[in-house]
Amino acid sequence: MDQRDTILKYLREQPLRNITLLKMVTYFSHVMNCHYVECPEGRGVLLLLPAEAYAYDHRTYPEAELIVFMEYSSPAVFPHLLALVPKDAKLVFKLQDEAYYAVLSKHFSLTKARGYITYTTPANLHMLPAQEAVQLELLDNRLLPLWEGNHYSLEEIEEYFRSGAFSVSIFEGETPLSTCLAFRNEEQVWEIGAVYTVESARGKGLAKKVVQTALFYLHRDGRIPRYHVLETNHTSIRLAESLGLVPCITLVHWTN
Repeated sequence: MDQRDTILKYLREQPLRNITLLKMVTYFSHVMNCHYVECPEGRGVLLLLPAEAYAYDHRTYPEAELIVFMEYSSPAVFPHLLALVPKDAKLVFKLQDEAYYAVLSKHFSLTKARGYITYTTPANLHMLPAQEAVQLELLDNRLLPLWEGNHYSLEEIEEYFRSGAFSVSIFEGETPLSTCLAFRNEEQVWEIGAVYTVESARGKGLAKKVVQTALFYLHRDGRIPRYHVLETNHTSIRLAESLGLVPCITLVHWTN
């Protein structure tokens, strides 16, 4: 087993906690430095991604050189990972554990940039599809303006559908009113994103219906749902909580 496979196997022990790291290893391992550390005290992973390799990071953090991710099973592993972090580079740390910030802040001057909350469904939550919601497994060009209005590019959308994505939408005649995408993040973890309702149809609960229906199909197929939202997006947070979703991890971005 090579190092990439070893890292993936370790991170998949907690797939929702480590979903961002899993995505980075899956899609960017050819351009980033991936480190796996194993010692008597435990195991750990450090990922160093060039900021320019990922369009979101390059756009959001134009001065950053590296994006840093880590995961470890014991605090005793942290010094081994810290030794691998460049001290003279402009860094962005993306941390899924408050304890990681506590130890890193002793070595770096960190400023919080933003945080994202990942929601999922509790084991006893069962969804039913909304009668008026339409599931489509092929890309429907009528929906592109709505997804692009939510900052998804055509290239991203086409790649999602090549990997098995589906959409759920509510139409009025031929006109889409509300939509979302469900697409694979990594193995069995599927994200519900690109949630968008046209302005004239807002306030009618349509977004809740399309997300609820997407959750139904993900559950039916034995997939782990992920609903990922900026912590200041109170509308999306209310939507998640109204559906009975529960927060399972908060990923915080820190700049130095």
